[in-house]
Amino acid sequence: MDDNTKIFIESLLPAESEIEQELREYAQRYRVPILRSDAAAFVRTLVSIKKPARILEVGTAIGYSAILMSEIVPEAHIDTIEIDPDSVIEARKNIKKAGAEDKIRVIAGDGNEVLPALRQTYDMIFMDAAKGQYIHLYEDAMRLLNKDGLLLCDNCIFYGKVLSKPEEAPHKHRTIVANLRAFLEKVMSEESLEASLLDVGDGMLVACKKF
Repeated sequence: MDDNTKIFIESLLPAESEIEQELREYAQRYRVPILRSDAAAFVRTLVSIKKPARILEVGTAIGYSAILMSEIVPEAHIDTIEIDPDSVIEARKNIKKAGAEDKIRVIAGDGNEVLPALRQTYDMIFMDAAKGQYIHLYEDAMRLLNKDGLLLCDNCIFYGKVLSKPEEAPHKHRTIVANLRAFLEKVMSEESLEASLLDVGDGMLVACKKF
């Protein structure tokens, strides 16, 4: 998608809520990665259609996307996992400010350790954590995802780096690129999923679990 198209699409996006705007400004000021505006609009639409009763998010950051989803389906319960202690504190503060502390539970820990311990299933799982870890989270995510549930994964293009073969990527990104490509190939070929990789944000993978 060229820059002019992106600018045009973003000009049509509806205004964010006051708390979302505040968190986006905070994220820009302190360089915290959160959903891009077009990706946020896409998530809003999917959540509005699906109306999941239970959502699992891996990668809370400052709580932006969890709050966004809670605003769309205020009756939903959201579990969100964050490995960084400072981000956990900031997210809990923002969630309380949004009045959603009784709907959103922030779990402090590494997704690779938390997911295997979870037993409750979910109608939607949103992964927005370390991209090289998606492949390691996949099996537990599939175990926890209900039939007809949505798997949503952000940053799957990884700023264009995933387009290169791992051996052609910068040395520090080779493992991430290799793992991310393996993850995408696995999801897109999985018989139990109906999946698409879309040019939204930094590449959004969306899949529905058929059985």
